[in-house]
Amino acid sequence: MSNIDQPFFFYSENFPKILQRIKATLVFSTYQAGKLIFISSLNGKTIIKYAKSLKRPMGIAIDKSKMKLAVASKTSIHVFASNKTLALSYPEKKSRYDQLFIPQVKYHTGYLDTHEIEFGTNDELYFINTMFSCISIVSADRHFEMYWKPNFITEVLPEDRCHLNGMAMKNGKPAFVTMFDTTNTYFGWKKTPKETGLLVEVETGKILLDQLPMPHSPVYFDDKIYFLLSGTGEIKCYDLKTEKVTLISKVDSFLRGMVVHDDFLIVGTSKLREETTTFKRLPFSAEDSYCGIYILNRTTGKPMGGISYTDNIREIFSLKLLFDVQVPGILVESDEYHDKCIMADPNLNFWIKQKKL
Repeated sequence: MSNIDQPFFFYSENFPKILQRIKATLVFSTYQAGKLIFISSLNGKTIIKYAKSLKRPMGIAIDKSKMKLAVASKTSIHVFASNKTLALSYPEKKSRYDQLFIPQVKYHTGYLDTHEIEFGTNDELYFINTMFSCISIVSADRHFEMYWKPNFITEVLPEDRCHLNGMAMKNGKPAFVTMFDTTNTYFGWKKTPKETGLLVEVETGKILLDQLPMPHSPVYFDDKIYFLLSGTGEIKCYDLKTEKVTLISKVDSFLRGMVVHDDFLIVGTSKLREETTTFKRLPFSAEDSYCGIYILNRTTGKPMGGISYTDNIREIFSLKLLFDVQVPGILVESDEYHDKCIMADPNLNFWIKQKKL
């Protein structure tokens, strides 16, 4: 098992308190550092950090009922299933983990620039297929099955025409998406101003909001859509009943990745990339921006706690919460024991002991 490679970070006193209070582990992806990172707290005073290397990890999906975890990487989507019995008897560290996520399925998607992913009601796995400008479903027969595309996209081609990036679920299906523009040409969004983003309803294709500066990470909660404006560092809320937009908070960083839980908003912030033209002319600089995860009051926007990174980790993409998990572990194909475990039914769980020849 690997640890975070000596990052320099600091966290507020309230950060571990909140994680302990909600009985959850925070998991986030950073494709810049190539890590999937878990943070939890047993005592409400200190945090437990755990990381695993993946190739360009981005979207994360969690199936709470089946304790499954899915992660999108550069050319694949990995599905892991957890097992408490195997976790407690893990040969390398017995009784260390209360859940151990074990690789079960790997979908070879090819390079689709997969962004957000989510499990559906009937075990579907939906994902934002940014390269082909559509929502897709994973398939065992082909690299992807198209589920939905914006009305203005005339052809499904590997051209990232509008930079479709975010997906909010409602009743187990994709309900709302964010994108950077309505362009219908090869990487057309890169040639337009940064204030051309949209929030769109999937079922009707209706544009709910437009002229948004680089929208990301929509979340449906309590008949509202919470979303991030990465181009201005704003966290906003759209009320579906009143059609009113409310500014919750503003941060001088590139926002991406959000969880809504009870009265909390948990938001990821990233440093600007100095070497790319995509982030030029934003209202904050690379020097002013910072990388971290911040917990805010969902209504007032008041900061409640957080963690800041100042060295190896500079960008965050996706955030999720694993409830009722305090010390998780995860095995990937590079781990010695990833193929030495058997899960069959609740009473058939084994670590295989190989005889030495």
